Amino acid sequence: MLALDCLLILLKGLAIGFAMAMPVGPVGILCIQRTLNHGFRAGLLSGLGAALGDAVLGGVAAAGLSPVTDFLLGIETELRFGGGIFLVALGLWTWFRRGDVSSAPRRSHGVIATSFLLVVTNPITILAFLGFFASFRIVAVTGATLQIAALILGVFLGSGLWWLLLCGGTKQLSRRLDSGFLVLINHVSAVAIGGFGLYVLADALL
Repeated sequence: MLALDCLLILLKGLAIGFAMAMPVGPVGILCIQRTLNHGFRAGLLSGLGAALGDAVLGGVAAAGLSPVTDFLLGIETELRFGGGIFLVALGLWTWFRRGDVSSAPRRSHGVIATSFLLVVTNPITILAFLGFFASFRIVAVTGATLQIAALILGVFLGSGLWWLLLCGGTKQLSRRLDSGFLVLINHVSAVAIGGFGLYVLADALL
């Protein structure tokens, strides 16, 4: 019975993780840009960093860790301000950096950390998880270690599946693009990422 319950929660977590990852945002743009410039591996690692962030915040929501949730929501303005600055800096870096597949990032942990930080600096994600949990009738239960672990794993796998599909499709598309078009995509990505950052900064300050 416990095994069946964990399997059901795992599948629900997978669906939630997939749905959470799908909306287009700075992480999605970053994954596409890195896949086009540095190859499938770099793009996927960026996506997995975001999936890890989703899993962490999903775990906090699933475990019913009210003190942690309250703390993150309490410093929401500071987190969003920091995230906005990070996005603007990332946009500038993307604009001026010249990339190609041969210059793929060598430090995997740095690639993962970038997208991880983009996710965890938005504590509203926890509220989104709580909404999904309510829709899927998942109740936070403190001490239900196996169920919580199954949900966290499901969220990570679901989110990771989306990034796998996105980066795989982008890689296939990149084979039809010339270098000039890649430069254009870099600049568009930089403007979009920086634009997200300016919006977050304005929202945090106003």
